[in-house]
Amino acid sequence: MKTSLMVPVLLVFLVVGINVGQELDRYQAGVGEDVNVMLSLGNTGESALDVSVVPGVPEGLAASNPGTRSVEISPGNSALVAYPVRGEKPGKYAIASQVVYTDDEGRSHRIRCGDRNGMLLTVS
Repeated sequence: MKTSLMVPVLLVFLVVGINVGQELDRYQAGVGEDVNVMLSLGNTGESALDVSVVPGVPEGLAASNPGTRSVEISPGNSALVAYPVRGEKPGKYAIASQVVYTDDEGRSHRIRCGDRNGMLLTVS
């Protein structure tokens, strides 16, 4: 009588990715005042990543220094990217930045990132 032994096979796929968190330096501002939007970016892969942050500025706010910010992040490391926004009209605003990077296989990834605590910016 023969017995067979089944051995599970585990396939491991290398996933290149990034951890993203966004916060504001404060959540209340007056019209005309700047607030810094800060993104913490962590490279969870094994290759360096070129990462771009596109400010998410809703109507009623203005980017004080518009344009994309780019940074290269080494494997296992992190970076902080910040940009200022200015309140132009009173209201409550959700700021959602876009984080864009390309993995080792040439695939482009876009992540829309809001405040990690779900808080809004109040401009009065």
